[in-house]
Amino acid sequence: MTHLSERYARQARFHGIGADGQAELMTKRVLVVGLGALGAAVSDQLVRAGVGLVIVDRDYVEVTNLQRQTLYTEQDATAETPKAIAALERLRAINGDVEIDAHIADVSWDWLRPLPHVDLVLDATDNVETRLLLNDFALERGIPFLFASCVGAYGMNYTVLPGEAPCLRCLMRHLPLAGQTCATAGVVAPIVHHVASRQAVEALKYLTGRHEKLERRLLIEDLWENQSQRLDVERLVDAACPSCQQNEYPSLVSNRQQTALLCGRDVVQVRRSIEGLEPIANQLERADITMKKTPFTLEWRWRGHRMLLFKDGRVLVHGVNDPHVAVAMVDECLGA
Repeated sequence: MTHLSERYARQARFHGIGADGQAELMTKRVLVVGLGALGAAVSDQLVRAGVGLVIVDRDYVEVTNLQRQTLYTEQDATAETPKAIAALERLRAINGDVEIDAHIADVSWDWLRPLPHVDLVLDATDNVETRLLLNDFALERGIPFLFASCVGAYGMNYTVLPGEAPCLRCLMRHLPLAGQTCATAGVVAPIVHHVASRQAVEALKYLTGRHEKLERRLLIEDLWENQSQRLDVERLVDAACPSCQQNEYPSLVSNRQQTALLCGRDVVQVRRSIEGLEPIANQLERADITMKKTPFTLEWRWRGHRMLLFKDGRVLVHGVNDPHVAVAMVDECLGA
């Protein structure tokens, strides 16, 4: 047996995949947006299965992540390593035979538009706007979008199949997507891995051509209360939906939002146009501002608040929740 056939031998022996299915998996590329708890878990499973990935996240590893985000270590948290970089290193250590492209970025239509072909889009995000963006992107490309969400011990899974079922925008008025968050209600790791496993197995079904096995219902589960539901949502197609019925894709617009609140963290993200970190480092140095440099970020303190600048021009202003205050602080440091 070859090295690769040994690696995937048990998976290829599974009747639902087989040798032909395994060969198919090794030609596929999946976009995973968000590398928190869900993104880390599902990326781990897919890389072990031999699937190529495009992974993207805008944030860095913190100690509060380690309870449930299984790709990261205490060293990553201490170094405040961008999640995309830490995940890439760990996933390559798990399986060096698959192609993995990692990006430190805040996903927008401008970022997605030039993206080369992917076969599937996996949602591992924490906000409605990005989910609707991914919903529209997948529909526009004619590929499935695997929505997932978890908080506390409660999780949801749903597969958006272009032309076959209601999309996420259709279901928005029926799903509690804007309620509690991990920051307010907490989360236990088992629900993360449960939901991620459902995402992963649906991905394997689709990527191996076993579309008849796909779960077309909305799954809602509460592991703590031992409750589960499978809801037939076919009748919830909105005939006026601009995304799946009118092909207008309202979320596919150039990003004009200069600020964003990060979920439940008293952190405001401010966008700036910069030409790399070094000119900013020189500017801060001239202003006698002490900073910490990494290959990916600059960190300093201003008016008692921690500021973290990424290469793409995003500044995370910690300890504030007012975008106007955050913008003013960034202007003071970097100029308007």
